[in-house]
Amino acid sequence: MKRTLSLLLVFALLLSVLVMAVSCGSNEEEKKTSDKKTSGTVTPAGEGDIFAERAAIADELPENDFGGRKFRIAGHRTDEYFIKEEDRNKGNLIADAKYSRNKSVEDRFNCEIEVAYQAIYYDVQSWVEKNVLSGADEFDLFCSHSASAGTTVLKNIFLNWYDIPHIDFSKPWWAASCATDLTYDGKCILAISDFNYTATSGATCLVFNKNLANSYDMGNLYEIVLNGDWTFDYFYNLVKDIYIDQDGSGDKSDGDFFGFAQSYSYGCGINPWLWAFDNPTVTKNEEGIPTLSVKTDKINNIVKSIYDMVFNTTGVHYVHNNEDRQGMDLFLAKQAVFSIASIGSPTGEGLRNFEDEYGLLPLPKWDENQTNYYTMSPGEHTVLAVPKTVKDVEFVGTVIEALSAESYKQVTPTLYEIALKTRYLRDNESKEILDIIIDGRMYEFGYLYDGFQGFAFMLSGMFGQNNNNFESYYAKKYGNARIHFKKVVKVFDKMG
Repeated sequence: MKRTLSLLLVFALLLSVLVMAVSCGSNEEEKKTSDKKTSGTVTPAGEGDIFAERAAIADELPENDFGGRKFRIAGHRTDEYFIKEEDRNKGNLIADAKYSRNKSVEDRFNCEIEVAYQAIYYDVQSWVEKNVLSGADEFDLFCSHSASAGTTVLKNIFLNWYDIPHIDFSKPWWAASCATDLTYDGKCILAISDFNYTATSGATCLVFNKNLANSYDMGNLYEIVLNGDWTFDYFYNLVKDIYIDQDGSGDKSDGDFFGFAQSYSYGCGINPWLWAFDNPTVTKNEEGIPTLSVKTDKINNIVKSIYDMVFNTTGVHYVHNNEDRQGMDLFLAKQAVFSIASIGSPTGEGLRNFEDEYGLLPLPKWDENQTNYYTMSPGEHTVLAVPKTVKDVEFVGTVIEALSAESYKQVTPTLYEIALKTRYLRDNESKEILDIIIDGRMYEFGYLYDGFQGFAFMLSGMFGQNNNNFESYYAKKYGNARIHFKKVVKVFDKMG
């Protein structure tokens, strides 16, 4: 009976989102690690019912009645995993899909999802560490800031995902990286599934003003991407000389007009270029051990090229961290042809109300020798970990797998097919480009376990000091970074 009710809820959601797509607005905004499995294969609009297709994929969980038990989550983004009853049916497609996801799991297994603790990420991590180390059993899932979680991992307070019943990394709702890059010696501590909505919506891309691009005779940029010719040099040559001293100050300022507005760290920031150019910071050596790998044959050229773009061209405005107006602010004011963005940006109020036509593009490849386009989601996206203090791993594994599966079936396609492809993206080409961006997501060991100790934030760190000398930066940073990742690997080794 519960399985029948669960299926009815899924199809009820399908009917409701299709109606809302017509009638209401929204307030939401294999190479190494390409994550096509993170959200499954996205069916182009009009080529099938993606909700029905995903609903048909069995999670293979045993039926269970948990007697109203509370499933408790500690994290820094409550909107990621918890939607109150009073916040639904207000025109926010994503919020409604998240609510329906939670309700489906609660009704199916007779449990209740609640927030055990919520605060800014460093306070959450401090609470989680103290809680587990004291032996208290006050939460079941840690769902918090990916870039800083690496420091919490060093406390050795989380379980190995492979020891949790019913967690199946082969299912399409888990990032492919969980079973590859994020697994070492048969163990995984931090994981990502479709339950981590921001890991999807935060995927970095470029947004461009089509009206302005046409005025500068840039041609069909979608065609350039699809032909595989969208490289850094191609992009650089498009934007480097586009500049107008719009405020008449005689100096570059945020009152001027630019080819490209690039933020320092806010939102997507400068750091994703490293992964776009297929230069991960940590990879596994010949023995399968995660090892620092940022120093490649091309890294010096990468650093100097990006530095030259943001500091030595008139056409690029590098918005520093202490400035109020970020790259997207300039774009929305029609003061830039391109800006750094995320795939979730079109759901935000700014682009929803943008008067000019715009489109999405992937970050460029490093050069023509790079096969695919890659991207990543910045540090504020969430990751998952289970504390060692949980008393019932059967319960915890069941609920997490169910939440991940229902996110894949309900939340993710609502973002792709309804919010983006049906409602907000304004041309069919952008919809095709969206699939390319999604397929190129990287979730890298070196980023998730960085804890601000490694090279994940190298570009923003160097450029914040007006430094483009990679060798000197690497020499200064390498010792501590190496020690940090040795500690991380040691935590894995201790898990037995």
